[in-house]
Amino acid sequence: MQDKILRITPTTLIVGIDVAKKEHWCRITDYRGVDLVKPFKINNNINGFEGLIRKIITCKEKNKLNKVIAGMEPSGHYWKALGWYLKLNENIEELVGVNPYHVKQSKELDDNSPTKSDKKDAQVIARLIRDGRFFDMYLPEDIYAELRILTNTRSQYLKKEKSAKCALIAVLDEYFPEYEKVFKNLLGKTSIYMLKNYPFPKDIINLGLEKLAKKIYSASNGKEGIKRAKTLYDAALNSVGVREGIESARLKIECLLDEIEFIHKKLEKIEKAMEEKMKETELNEYFESMKGIGPIISAVFIGEIGDISRFDNWKQIRKLAGLNLSEQSSGQHKGKTKVTKRGRPMLRNILYLAGVTSVRHNPEMRQLYYYLMNRPSNRLAKNQALVAVGLKVMRIMFYMAKNKEKYNPKKALGEVRLKQIQKLLAA
Repeated sequence: MQDKILRITPTTLIVGIDVAKKEHWCRITDYRGVDLVKPFKINNNINGFEGLIRKIITCKEKNKLNKVIAGMEPSGHYWKALGWYLKLNENIEELVGVNPYHVKQSKELDDNSPTKSDKKDAQVIARLIRDGRFFDMYLPEDIYAELRILTNTRSQYLKKEKSAKCALIAVLDEYFPEYEKVFKNLLGKTSIYMLKNYPFPKDIINLGLEKLAKKIYSASNGKEGIKRAKTLYDAALNSVGVREGIESARLKIECLLDEIEFIHKKLEKIEKAMEEKMKETELNEYFESMKGIGPIISAVFIGEIGDISRFDNWKQIRKLAGLNLSEQSSGQHKGKTKVTKRGRPMLRNILYLAGVTSVRHNPEMRQLYYYLMNRPSNRLAKNQALVAVGLKVMRIMFYMAKNKEKYNPKKALGEVRLKQIQKLLAA
């Protein structure tokens, strides 16, 4: 915080911008927060951007200032065109961002009013910058920009898949609520075959137990047969599902399954591209040398953090993910610590997934997981332990990338942790 405040000097010109789809509002102030020109609009086109630069240069020369810091809220996507333009312009020394939450919470400090306007927001942004309440804007370039876009695209398709699956479950809850008890994996090969051909109790009963068993045997490539068929047949006989509107519901299931199949094909294409791009970073060979870390986890990790060389410490990545700890304490009361979740949710999710897959496939991380859940004091719950393991995996990945080293099982846990684990196992 103090370092940021020291970057604002009497010769600094501050540009606060509130972004929107078609027009942005701008406030140009000095280091005290005093407007140097009247608030003005910027059209979201080349003429508007060039006009902004001309005004900045004029203010800079008129007031004999020598440094320009421009900032905005990097929320949504409307800011990106202007952000890149300012980053590449030689007249802008620093491009920074302010937290949208901070803007919202700071609105009433100057006028004691909850009133919101784009002009007011631009002023709030400028004053947050003046007070050092900003962060350096990172705009990924080259391969890191490619991976960021692929990561975001994959996330969007995963959300679409989840939405389609929820819609499918809703239809089954209405027409065949017992189905999910028979097929835990709704999108498994055998389940999809049944949903495409015999989705309702009436279809299954009409088919008969013997034919049903043959269909299931064929659909599962001989892995399942009469046992699964009997369970499904009994569920159909005793189903309380709705019996009206069957044909329309059948069409809806067909459409949802087609949608899910389409999404899966797109995800395969995206993940293949992620794997190829990850190879270009030359970090994949280090990350994937660790059991439990595959190409997708590696690609999402780098897609979210960008160039790892910009970090000096693994704790910076932990903070970026919102996995740094916070505590609510006052006087004699000492509250429990918990993660802040003030960071990139996709990075947080992928580190959790890294913890899950590492516990499943990596012997060292499995030992750590066991220790965290069974140590003598401060035992962690299952999900807490998985988050802790995910953070450990992140530290190892950070070390491997920084030092260009492959995974070494002997170094993974460290001597102190190994002794703690051995002592617990011996007890």
